[in-house]
Order: sequence, then C-alpha cells, then structure tokens
Amino acid sequence: MSNKLSVKIVSVLIMVMIVIMTAFSVYFVRSRRQNMEEELLSKGRILAQTGGKSMERILAEAIANRKLTMEQLFDERYVPIPNTEPQKYHTKYDRFLDEAVQALEDEFLKDDQIVFAAVVDRNGYLPTHNSKFSAPLTGDRERDKNANRTKRLFQDEVGLAAARSLAPFLKQVYQRDTGEKMWDLSVPVNVQGKHWGAFRIGFSMQKTEQKGAELRNEIVLSMLVMLIACSVTILLVVSRAVRPLAKLTAAAHRITGGELDETIPVESNDEIGTLAEAFNTMTTVIVRDLKEEIGRSGRLIASVKEAVIQLSSAANEMMAISAQQASGSTQQASAVQEVTTTSEEIAITAKMITANARSVETVAEDTTSNCNNGRGDVTNAIEGMGRVRSQVESIARSMLELGDNSQKIGGIVEIIDEISDQTNLLALNAAIEAAGAGEAGKRFAIVAHEVKRLADRTVEATRQIKGLISEIQSATNNTIMVTEEGTKAVDYASSLVDKVQLSFASIVGTAQETARTAKEISLSTQQQTSACEQMAETMSEVRDVAQQVAMSATETERAIAEILELAERLKEITEEEA
Repeated sequence: MSNKLSVKIVSVLIMVMIVIMTAFSVYFVRSRRQNMEEELLSKGRILAQTGGKSMERILAEAIANRKLTMEQLFDERYVPIPNTEPQKYHTKYDRFLDEAVQALEDEFLKDDQIVFAAVVDRNGYLPTHNSKFSAPLTGDRERDKNANRTKRLFQDEVGLAAARSLAPFLKQVYQRDTGEKMWDLSVPVNVQGKHWGAFRIGFSMQKTEQKGAELRNEIVLSMLVMLIACSVTILLVVSRAVRPLAKLTAAAHRITGGELDETIPVESNDEIGTLAEAFNTMTTVIVRDLKEEIGRSGRLIASVKEAVIQLSSAANEMMAISAQQASGSTQQASAVQEVTTTSEEIAITAKMITANARSVETVAEDTTSNCNNGRGDVTNAIEGMGRVRSQVESIARSMLELGDNSQKIGGIVEIIDEISDQTNLLALNAAIEAAGAGEAGKRFAIVAHEVKRLADRTVEATRQIKGLISEIQSATNNTIMVTEEGTKAVDYASSLVDKVQLSFASIVGTAQETARTAKEISLSTQQQTSACEQMAETMSEVRDVAQQVAMSATETERAIAEILELAERLKEITEEEA
C-alpha cells in the first residue's frame, strides 16, 4: 500500500500541510497572545491613571476642606498594632482613607482580571485595602494573611519600586506572596506637587494565560479539522488523477506476460495521454525488434552448444590435472611439515647445547678465577710460614740466651750461698766472742744475732732462687726442644704448601684449557643454532608455499567443478531453447 504513487503524493502533501498549519498556529497564537497582553496593558494603564487621578483629587479636597492636614497626610510614624501577625500599623490618615477610598477601590474589582486596586504611601504602607482583603481578624495566621492585608508595610522589591517610582506609568511582573503570578501596574500620587505614594492595580496573569490556552486549543482543533478535510480532499483528487496511470501499469503487466499486441487507449491530452501514445509506439518497435532478435538467438544458441561441449571436455581434463596436482601438493606439504618439525627440534637441541657450553665456560672461568685466588692464598701462606719460622728461630735463640743467663744466675746464687755460709759462721764467732766479753759484749751479741738471722734469711732466699732457676732452666730446655720441633713442623708445612702451589698451577692450566674448549664449543653451537634456525625458517616458508599450492589446487579444482556445472547448465538451456 505504501508503494503506491497516490499514497506517496498524499503523504507528502499532508506533511507539508502539517508543517504549514503548525507554523501558522504558533504564529497566530503568539500574535493573539501579544495583542491580548497589549490590550490588557492599555486597559490597565487607563485604569491605573484613572485611579491615581481620583486619589490625588480625594486627598487634595481633604486638605482643602481641612479634613486632613499635610502633616497628618505625610505622617510616617507607623504605630504597631499589638498581637498582629503579620505586623499591622496605623497612622493619622487611616480612618479618613477607610471612609473615602475603599468604595472607590472596590469599583475596580468588578473587572474579573483585577485582583486588587489600592493606594500606598511612598514607604509601601497600605492604609486601606479592598473590602475582600479587609475581613476581620480571626487569629488564624494563614487565613488572615490573605483575607486581611490592610494596614501593612509591603516593603518587598516590587512594592517599594511601585511606591517610590516617579514615572508616569510602571509595569512590573512579580510573584505575589500568595504564590500567584501577576502584573503590578502603578502610577504616582502627588499632593500639592509633593510625591505622596502610588496607586497600584494587580492584574492576574493566570486568567490571561487561561484565555491564551483556550485560544490555542480552539486554533489547534480548527486546524485539525481543516487538516482532516484537506487530507480527504487531496486523497480523492490524487486518486482520480493517477487512475490513468493505473490502467497504463496494468497494460504494461499484460505486455510483459506475452500479450504483445496490447494497445493502451489514450483518454486525455495531458502528460498521461502523451505517455500512453509513447508507450504504444514503444511496444510496436519492441515487437518488431524482438522478432529479429529471436532469429539471431537461434543461431547464437547453436554456437553456444558447440562451445559448451568443448568447454566440458577441457574442464574434465583440467579436473584430472588439478586432482593430481592437489594430491602431489598435499604430499609435498606433509613432507615439508615433517622436515620443518625436525629442523625446529634440531634448532632447539642446538640452543640447549649452546646454553650448556656457556654454563661449562662460565664454570671453567670461575674455576680459573678461584685457582688464581688459591695460588695467591698459598703464596701468602708460604710467606706466613717463613715469618713463623723466623719468629721460632728468634724464640730459640732467646731461649738459649735465657738458659745461659740462668746458668750465670745459678753461679751467682752459689756465690751468695757461700757468702751467707761465711756470714753465718762469722755471726756464730761473733756471738761466741760477745758471750766471752760479758756485759761489754751484749750489744755486739745483739748485732751478731741480727747478722745471723739475716744470713739465715739469705740462705732461705738463695734456696728459693735455686728452685726457681732450676724450674726456669727445665722450662727453657723444654721450650728449646718444642721450638726445634716447631721449626721442623714449619719446614714440613712449607714443603706441603709448595706442593699445593704446584697442584694449583696444574689446576689453573686445566681450567684455562677447559674454558678455551668451552668457548670453541659455544661458538660452534651458536653457528649450528643459527644455521638450524635459518633452515627452520626456510622450511617454514617452503611449507607455507606448499600449503598455498595445495590450497590453490583445491580452489582450482572447485573452480573447474563450477565451470563444469556452468557448462551443464548452458547445455540444458541451449537444449531447452532448441
């Protein structure tokens, strides 16, 4: 259904109409809303100016009639009224304004779009409000907030701007403390050339927006009805206009079905009639040319049959050759795969040999380094043995000197022993002589006794010294013997260390030979590994080529099979045409 030309034309026209009507509706609604706002603003300006002039006249007459004085009228000492929330006040001119202007203010509320109309002084104080906002206080804060709005200071931004503006007319859009969106229209109130306050009118935007919404809904509904009517009309007109095309299409289908003598009737002189005449001419030419082509096609089919027979024969031969080629390529690919695997294994083994040779080379180098370090240690040990031997020989010489000195000390001790014996003998003789001398020899006897006692102590000390010298001589003799044995042990250890040094020299030569051999093995295996890797890569390339040849042979075989199938189909077609 969606492929029909009439449906496409109608759909496009309807979409265009929808766009045009939507744009027109938006423009019309905005234009009407703007006009409504301009009318409302003009109306509000007139009402505000009328109210302002009326307030100026009432206040001026009150001053002229002495009902109020200028001092009372401009009284700004706002006295708070207790127990009120929000806070309320009163001034000296409240009662007069309640009696003089409230009825006038209520007249403005007869217009359902006006929410309030009140006069305020230049500080935003509202002495007298409309009757609907001057209900008695009930104590309910929320209820009194809206029902009793008189005697309050409205010092919000909008209220102060309206009260203090000196412009002939001021329009403000604001959100009232009750939540309602409004227009605030105000004009200044002057008394005897002095600015007293302003007259404010509140217009409800909600009612204006409601009227705008009603207007928008009416326009949308009208446009929808118009769109439906236009769509039906367009559908009928387009269906009638394309009906000859439907007949032309049916005739074309009959011609394609084999009715070559079909003629399309020409029913109009417009583009569709011209198309029908051109179609009739075209079918006449096509029928004539078709008959000529049928004759040429018969001759062509015979030639094609002969070519198909030759093609089938050549394709069969190519099929056999391709099969042999595919078999050989498969075998070759398998053999190359085996050789590739073997070369890869050889390459892996060569890498392992290289790694082991490097390990042997590293161990040989470490052994050579350790042997060199050992030779150095042995050399140091030999030098240490020489120093020990020199020290032992020095100790032996010192011990021999100590023995000689101890022999000398023994001779001296013997001399002291002889002196002590003689001293003891002299003391004994002196004691005898002193005893023979009587009283005169007592003092000498005491001296002789002390000399004898000293000689005894010398004998005892000499005996101890002899014992010590004997022990020293014995220890010295033992030390000399041990020193001689130590010297012999040092000589023997030196000879052993010399043998160890010779062994280390032999080990170093062997380790160096091992390192050299390991390097040669490593170089040989590296060359072998490189050759094996190159051979493996070459065999991988050969394997890939063999696989590609096998795949190409398979593709060739498949292509030949398709050629055979095509030849059979051509043969069948030519036989059918014959």
